[in-house]
Amino acid sequence: MPKTNQKLNILVSCGSYSWGGLEMAALESSLKLSESGNSVKLLCSENSILHNRAKECGAETLPFFSTDGKLPLTILKLKKFFKNSKTDVVHTHHSHDLWALAPALSSANPGIKLFLTKHVASGVKKNDFFHKKIYKRVNGIFAISSYIKESVLNTTSIPKERVYILPNGVDISRFNKSRYDRDEVLNSLNIKNDKIVIGLIGRITPGKGHIELIEAAKVLNEKFPGKLYFLMVGTSGKGEEKYEQKIRNLAAGIENLLFNGHTDEPQRFMAAFDILAFPSHDESFGRVIIEAMAMQIPVAASGYAGVLDIITDGVTGLLFEPKNYQSLADSLEKLITDEPLRINLSAAGRKLVEEKYTVDFITNKLIELYTK
Repeated sequence: MPKTNQKLNILVSCGSYSWGGLEMAALESSLKLSESGNSVKLLCSENSILHNRAKECGAETLPFFSTDGKLPLTILKLKKFFKNSKTDVVHTHHSHDLWALAPALSSANPGIKLFLTKHVASGVKKNDFFHKKIYKRVNGIFAISSYIKESVLNTTSIPKERVYILPNGVDISRFNKSRYDRDEVLNSLNIKNDKIVIGLIGRITPGKGHIELIEAAKVLNEKFPGKLYFLMVGTSGKGEEKYEQKIRNLAAGIENLLFNGHTDEPQRFMAAFDILAFPSHDESFGRVIIEAMAMQIPVAASGYAGVLDIITDGVTGLLFEPKNYQSLADSLEKLITDEPLRINLSAAGRKLVEEKYTVDFITNKLIELYTK
């Protein structure tokens, strides 16, 4: 990636114990910023999934956060670190981290810049005295979509000029269909190569649209008997096992539908897709969409929230009515029956990602905003 002249000492922060798009973005950003020549440390929670993944990647970690709720102790650790380090920038991906970072920075080193990436919308107003004080210390907020930017402006006191839209990026060398043999992937899944494969990748949780795709599959199987295969990649999170069983029960009897479980290599399964279905109706951005576009897969997506930043209907993908399985089925039918449309959307999607959503492009924009 192009190098900037100014090299920074950066502390990337994410105290979350979960593992999803937010945590992945924090780790990937840390690694990319380091690759571009900056000195990067990752502030995280001890023994979290992020902590362990970061160590596996060789990232330098500071596991200062803990589950014991001792916020004052965390603040003291951070104050000591900031007084004795040459940190230029602190960038957190977890808004809860601000309760430790803001007071530690304010007393230890007011000159260090503090940024927050907002991945998730908030329905709670944060205009009370304590939130105002915390957000006053923040130099800038990076919203991953227009939808999230609107949420930030509606729920916090931070000025509009300090809120920037900066989406997630995708590694187009990793998400590249030329790296995979589609027939080999299909064979490993026991799927015949004469099928049109419609895939969904995402955690099995309410809001991701699994119910709508299952209902759409029933409709489409009646119209295209023996022609289709549906592949669902992902599993439930902790505490959501009953919901996953509900989804599996709903799909019982659909012989051409496979649940494949969790994967750390979604691009391999995408190599088997002819179409990506993205029926999520609670999406801040749509990371899977740009990954599929990078893999030159045409996308049918729920027309809501962050998705609207990515897809122009009929140009870079197809949009359908959220929570409406018939509307989803209609969009999928267009893609099933119109191969030239699939080819055109595939090419337009890849071009869009190359122009706006590569991880290198986003990382350079990030450094530009750090030093603005």
